[in-house]
Amino acid sequence: MDCHKPSILQQAPRFDLAGAARLAREMYGLDTSASALPSERDQNFRLTTTAGGRYVVEIANAAEPRAMLEAQNAAMAHVADRVAFCPRVLPTIAGDTVGIAPDSGHFVRLVTYLDGIPLAEAGARPTALLESLGRAVGRLDRALEDFDHPAIHRDFHWDLAHAAAVIAEHLSLVHDGGDRQLVRRVSASALQAVEVRRSAFRRSAVHHDVNDWNVLVDRSSSPESAILNPQSAIRNAKVVGIIDFGDMVHTWTVADPAVAVAYAMLDGSDPLATAAAIVRGYHAEHPLRDEELVAVFPLAGLRLCVSACIAAWQQQQRPDDEYLAVSQGPIRRTLPAVAAIPPRMAEDALRSACGLA
Repeated sequence: MDCHKPSILQQAPRFDLAGAARLAREMYGLDTSASALPSERDQNFRLTTTAGGRYVVEIANAAEPRAMLEAQNAAMAHVADRVAFCPRVLPTIAGDTVGIAPDSGHFVRLVTYLDGIPLAEAGARPTALLESLGRAVGRLDRALEDFDHPAIHRDFHWDLAHAAAVIAEHLSLVHDGGDRQLVRRVSASALQAVEVRRSAFRRSAVHHDVNDWNVLVDRSSSPESAILNPQSAIRNAKVVGIIDFGDMVHTWTVADPAVAVAYAMLDGSDPLATAAAIVRGYHAEHPLRDEELVAVFPLAGLRLCVSACIAAWQQQQRPDDEYLAVSQGPIRRTLPAVAAIPPRMAEDALRSACGLA
């Protein structure tokens, strides 16, 4: 299944800091300074006004389907009255929620800024923080349960329901033979576990990219705060933001907690304990069916395999893009630990975490 869009890769926006600030001024009437934020295929900038107000301007390339951007906006508006930890879209001077950058034709959106630090930079991940992550994803999925939009019914390479096809298409591009064999083994086991349960999986709109850069945590969870006041950091650790709806898709609901588990357990000392804490929080907010519950761990491993394969393909297209490799080292180090956990042990641990053993 070839569900990639090379044209998007070839037409990525190329704004500098001054250009981002100019867009804010011309399109939104804001005088700001800009700083770059990481992004896979678009450009994001944090904007700060002279009065200290903060926003994020998101620039999507002109090849991106506008309907998908409108779906993201609609989803954020849909959940706005139900969760407080997702951004809100702000209109241009002309009243548009999706603006067009002069000259380049790229799509521009301005969203509210959420104060926090990325989970990737938070240092230690105590159980309280992982449970908070699970609860946040559960609340978001509950809020999205009655949301729909035609654009999210799409063939999308990150969709875990398409994992078998994506891995089959790109596995050969994983250069290291040992890595390739490990991805083959973990994905085969995961797909077998999923296949016997998938008919019971619910389907809904999901964020589908709750990775450790798209999750914001309270600043008391920062490494500096943990050193100065470790007990307070543990007690107050919580998720305060889930951002970037760009990978939203209508698929298996259980994919959302699985993606959260996949990235939270990278380079961790106990992947199964990480999964158990997140699933416990998620299940408390948005109860999982038993078939979904026991599928979370194999789906998390499958997401890491998909990431390794897609990264290999993308690096072939953009060999100089360092962002594409950001998770690959941790994935290579984490997959052996995931592969070493017997499936029955993982099932029992997740059931026990939710009080269902």
